[in-house]
Amino acid sequence: MPRRASRLPRPEELTGLGAALLDAFPVSLYLVDRELRVIAWNRLREQGPIGKPRQKALGRPLERLLPPAAFQVTAETLRDVFRLGQPLEEFTEASGRLFHVRRLPVRQGGEVTHVLSWFEDLTDRRALEMKLIASDRLAFLGQLVAGVAHEVSNPLAGIAGCAEALSSLAAKAPGQAREARKFRDLIREEVARAERIVRFLLDSARPAPGDTADVAATVRTALKLLERHPALNRIRVRSHVPEELPAAQIESESLKQVVMSLAMNAAQAMPSGGTLTLRGGRRGRTLTLDVTDTGPGISPGLRPHIFEPYFTTDPNRGAGLGLPVARSLLRSRGGDLVYLPRRQGACFRVIIKTVGGRG
Repeated sequence: MPRRASRLPRPEELTGLGAALLDAFPVSLYLVDRELRVIAWNRLREQGPIGKPRQKALGRPLERLLPPAAFQVTAETLRDVFRLGQPLEEFTEASGRLFHVRRLPVRQGGEVTHVLSWFEDLTDRRALEMKLIASDRLAFLGQLVAGVAHEVSNPLAGIAGCAEALSSLAAKAPGQAREARKFRDLIREEVARAERIVRFLLDSARPAPGDTADVAATVRTALKLLERHPALNRIRVRSHVPEELPAAQIESESLKQVVMSLAMNAAQAMPSGGTLTLRGGRRGRTLTLDVTDTGPGISPGLRPHIFEPYFTTDPNRGAGLGLPVARSLLRSRGGDLVYLPRRQGACFRVIIKTVGGRG
């Protein structure tokens, strides 16, 4: 019986030393032409839940190699790279793993003829970061001391003033009893406020086990609280959070604080008006909540610093604690907060584990 001839590579497919070079990279790579046909497919791209053998990928349309939903999103991004001639990047989760995805334009004669897709698996790196959470949390709480002391000092100052007034009234005629009771009630209110501040700090540092949140309901509550805030007067708010999402492994109050903080940051980035969009979804064992604005975005030079405590681009409108506190809350509960670069505006993705952690 004659041996079946192997498929000959097309002239434009990457073979030989070029293919060996891509195989040497410790990341998953593939290269497509302007028709979104696969020109190169390295060895790591053969692995994983949507991996395909190289010989079944080379020369074929990318549409035949990816799930339909994944192809639609990927094709749109690839066409943007061809059109703009600029690299694009994002963070995405697949099968419970986190990837940093880069789409890089490849030029020949000044024209973008191909796009190289680069997938770096960040899962193990994030797991290592999670092991450092305990020490990070202690260091971060130390940085919060100044802010907490300031917040607590205000109600305590009121308490001290009321106590002085009561002492003065006690020495006067009994007719001052009504006034004394008024100051007593003020003291109670201020003490309760101080207790709430301290209790919130303790809850942030030591989350209660087993607490869960309904993501859709929590987002509704947060937006309801913000709807009359002056910062959102010119903002159009769109919420696309499915009601059927499973419960998240986080307390409702903590998630509400995260949502409100991100929404306020987005609103402040659009002082002349714009659109704030919240979009929820499920990715394997995690839930995601994207908070996107149509503001100017964050320049590449500032992105490495946005989660640093007290870093702010506008000291007149914030202390630079909103994003660090939000990420600390999420990470201490097994989730995360990441920034996703966009061509326009900014997008912050909240990542939370589902109850039971099953995909």
